[in-house]
Amino acid sequence: MSIMCRAVHIALPTVGESGLTAPLAGHVDSCVPCRAEAIRYRTMYRELDGLALEAQRAPAGLASGVLESLGPVAVVSEPARRDNRVPIAAVAVVATAAAGTAVLLRLYRQRAA
Repeated sequence: MSIMCRAVHIALPTVGESGLTAPLAGHVDSCVPCRAEAIRYRTMYRELDGLALEAQRAPAGLASGVLESLGPVAVVSEPARRDNRVPIAAVAVVATAAAGTAVLLRLYRQRAA
């Protein structure tokens, strides 16, 4: 397996055939095993898209019926509270660290030049 084949096999699951860059797309056109792999992924994506159309809804009252049949062991949980304060604070910390790193890199490059 060549390096290009390995790159195609890594890229196909993550970006799909349409997301391949020019060198990889050209390799897929010229390499029979890679073309077959791309066709398998294309078929899989097409089948997965079709599954979304076949989504079924659970019958009304199914959840309450299941919980009632479990008896006193089952406890209905309260809906999850949406509290965005912690994720927003984490994003702020990461953004500040990234900005500080960018400033330090720029200063370092200017001094090195």
